[in-house]
Amino acid sequence: MTKKSAGVRYLTVWRQVTVAVGLFAATAGCVTIQADFKATPSYAFDHPEQTSLGRAYFAHQALHPGKSGFRLINSGVSALMTRAALADLAEHTIDLQYYIYDPDETGAFLLERLIDAAGRGVRVRILLDDFALGFDDLDLLKIVDVHPNIEIRVFNPFPHRSRWLRPLQLALQLDTLGMRMHNKVFAVDGAVAILGGRNISNHYFEAQAQANFRDLDVLAAGPIVSQVSTQFDEYWNSLVSVPVAAFGTPPSEQASSRTLDALHRLAEAQHGPHAEYLRRKPEFLQRMLSGAPELIWASGRVVAERPVRERPERHRSARSLSEISRTLSVVRQSVKNDLAMVMAYYVPGKRGVEVLSELTDRGVRVRVLTNSLASTDVLAVYVGYSRHRVALLEAGVELYEYRADAQRPARAGHVMRPGSTDSALHAKVIVYDRRVVWIGSANSDPRSRRLNTEVGFLIESEPLAERVLKGLERDFSPVHSWRLAMDLDPGSGESQIVWMGERDGEHLRLHQEPGGRLLRQLGVLFYSLLPGLEDHL
Repeated sequence: MTKKSAGVRYLTVWRQVTVAVGLFAATAGCVTIQADFKATPSYAFDHPEQTSLGRAYFAHQALHPGKSGFRLINSGVSALMTRAALADLAEHTIDLQYYIYDPDETGAFLLERLIDAAGRGVRVRILLDDFALGFDDLDLLKIVDVHPNIEIRVFNPFPHRSRWLRPLQLALQLDTLGMRMHNKVFAVDGAVAILGGRNISNHYFEAQAQANFRDLDVLAAGPIVSQVSTQFDEYWNSLVSVPVAAFGTPPSEQASSRTLDALHRLAEAQHGPHAEYLRRKPEFLQRMLSGAPELIWASGRVVAERPVRERPERHRSARSLSEISRTLSVVRQSVKNDLAMVMAYYVPGKRGVEVLSELTDRGVRVRVLTNSLASTDVLAVYVGYSRHRVALLEAGVELYEYRADAQRPARAGHVMRPGSTDSALHAKVIVYDRRVVWIGSANSDPRSRRLNTEVGFLIESEPLAERVLKGLERDFSPVHSWRLAMDLDPGSGESQIVWMGERDGEHLRLHQEPGGRLLRQLGVLFYSLLPGLEDHL
C-alpha cells in the first residue's frame, strides 16, 4: 500500500466515524451534566495470582521478596505493542487513566483491543480528563460506554459542553476547572501496570511520518501494582469523576452500530506499527507472558496526588507544592554526585535555578534537557523557560535543548498538525546519583507543581538507572540536542548564548538561536508580553 492510498483510506474510514458521531451530536444540542446521577463505586481486581499475567510474573517475584519488577519502555512502537498485548491478555480487569485519548489510528486500534477484551468478559474502566475532550469525542465515548463491560468516566468535567462556553467557564472557574488530571496509567488484572509520559495518540507511539514525541514509560509487575490500583480507585470513585452516562441520553442503537462498524474498519485498516502487531500478535503475546526474566527487581513506590477538588489546599491561592514536588525535593537534597533531568516542559522559576545552583556549588554534575524553540509544541512554556537560561548556565548547569530534527521515523499516511514540529520531547525523567529513578507524568513547571494531578514511579535501582541513562545518551548527543553555553558575541563583544551540535559530521557553533521561524518568533514575542505568564504555565 502506498503512502497516499494508506492516508486516503484512513481519512475515508475516519470520516465515516466522525459523520456518524456528528449526526448524533447535531441532534443532541447543548448537553449539561445530570447533577443527580449516581455513580456506582468499583474497585481494582486484587487477586492477580489467579490470572495468566499474574502467574507469569509472580513466579519470579518469589525470588525477590518485597521487590517489584521494572522494564523501561524506550521506543514508541514498543510502548504501543506492549499496551496492545496486555489488553489482549487481560482476563479480569483493564484500567486506563489518561489526560489525552485521541480518536486517531492509535486510539481506534487500542479501543478495538479494549472492546475485544470486554467481549471476553473483562471489565474495562476508562477515566479521561475533560480538558482535551471535544463534543464529538464525548459522543463516541457514550457509544462505547453502552457495552455492559465498559464504563467510562470524565474527570473534572466542564458543566456545559458547548465549545463556545468553555473559555468563559475556564475564566470564571480557573481555580477548579484549571486543575487537570495529567495522570497516565494502563493497568491490567492487578498484575502489570504502565506509567510514564505517554498519552494515547499517534504521535506518542511513532505512528506518524512527522510530529512524533520522544517519550518514556515503565512497565511494572509485583506489589507496586497494587499501589497503582489504589490511586486509580481513588480517582475513579471520586466525586469529581462523572460517568459518561450522566452527560445525556445515549445514541440510538442504529447510530451506535454505524459508528462501531466504522471504528472497526478504521482499526483494521492499519499500517505501520498497528499492522505489525496484528501480523505478529501470537509472538507479542508470548513475549509478554515470558518477559519476567527481563525485569529489573528493585524497591519502588508510586507517588501520586489526590483528586483535586478533594484537596482545597491545592487551590492556586494556597501556593502549596504537590506531593510529588515535596517527595522529589527530599530525594534531590541527598544527591552527592550526579543529577540528570529530562523535562519536556521545564519552567524552573527563580527558586528552581537556586536549587540547581546549590547542587553545582556542592560539586554535583547537573544536566538538564528540555525542548528547544524549534521542537516545543507549547511556545508559552518555552518563553517561561528561556528567561532562565542564562542564570542556569551561569550556575554551572549543563543545559541541552532537544532538536526538532532529532528523529524522523518512517511512518506513512499522516499530515502534521498546525503548529506542530518534526520531533518534540515529551519525557519526564530524573536520575539521581545513578541509583534512583523518577519516571512519571509530572513536568517541572508551575502547573505540575501546584495545579495538576500527576503520578509516577520512584525506583531505587542502579541497574535500572544505568539503563535509563544509556537510553538518554542518544537524546543528549550533539546530533539530537543542542548544548548551550555562554560566549562572547563576535560583533558586540557582549556575552551571549551559543548553541553547539553536529549535522552530517560537521561540528556547529551557532550564535543565532536555531529554528526561529517568523511565526514562532512572533509567538514568542506575544507570550513575552503577557504579565504573570509563569504563574499560569
